[in-house]
Amino acid sequence: MLTKVEIRPVTGTSLELNSSAGAYPLSKFDIIGETDNPSGSKKMAAPGEWKKHHLIGAQTIIAEGKILGNGANDTARSLSYITQRLALLDAIMPPMDDNLTARHHGVLRVRMDGMTEDADAEVVCTQRAVPLAAMEGARSEFFITWKAFLPYFIGQTSGTKYILG
Repeated sequence: MLTKVEIRPVTGTSLELNSSAGAYPLSKFDIIGETDNPSGSKKMAAPGEWKKHHLIGAQTIIAEGKILGNGANDTARSLSYITQRLALLDAIMPPMDDNLTARHHGVLRVRMDGMTEDADAEVVCTQRAVPLAAMEGARSEFFITWKAFLPYFIGQTSGTKYILG
């Protein structure tokens, strides 16, 4: 079970998804690992290919969820929703000034059941969709894809390498 997902941007304020506060509940969180696949060398006069070294590559991390505005009435929920939507966009994308100098947009910090510590991965946001729902003033869905450069998350205190996907 996923117990923590926190976006820690290079500059700006951290944002927790799927927290008990419930502003950004996740419906999907997938970690997809890559392994390079160089073309093999065909065996001469025999079936198959010769084995080669295959390096583990980057990770693709996909998060889908909702932004839920809260408040006592429609106006308060709508205002809360817009504030939360802007906070999400600020957390996943670097300021335009940093866009040309930052090699990563932030750190994705996760914890899953059974882990004794949080684990971090430096990420860039490769895709995002945070559409405004036309008839829903206080809720909408979001979709974010990150690329993590290493094939693992690194334990915040121990340095343990966690392969989570």
